[in-house]
Amino acid sequence: MKSKIIGFIVVVLGIGICYFSIGNFKTNSEKQKTYTETTAKVVGYEECDLDDTTGQRFIAEYKIDRDTYKIKGNVCSNMPKSLGKEVKIKYNPNDPSDAVFSNDISHYFILPAGIIFIICGIILAFKNN
Repeated sequence: MKSKIIGFIVVVLGIGICYFSIGNFKTNSEKQKTYTETTAKVVGYEECDLDDTTGQRFIAEYKIDRDTYKIKGNVCSNMPKSLGKEVKIKYNPNDPSDAVFSNDISHYFILPAGIIFIICGIILAFKNN
């Protein structure tokens, strides 16, 4: 009986993760279509958790008109991008502080996790004790 309850909870979590992922994908796709592309330059890093160690996430700057904006990388890594490296971004022309990375694929990795949760939950729910 316990495995059925745990299985059900895991399925519900998987559905929630899939729902979040699909919403994130739609939002990002819309931004990729409607935002304006420009180039940002890596100017620094911030520490972030990477498994059992500390990694780094890059910080890039871009200029729109006379204003400078910053965007942080989506991925924590132990091999961050080099200082001065250029990265393509897209920004909202009505609010240049709202920006995403061009061709960002990081949101694609969340959906498979949700599917795995759903499959594992179903296996747990129908497992014979």
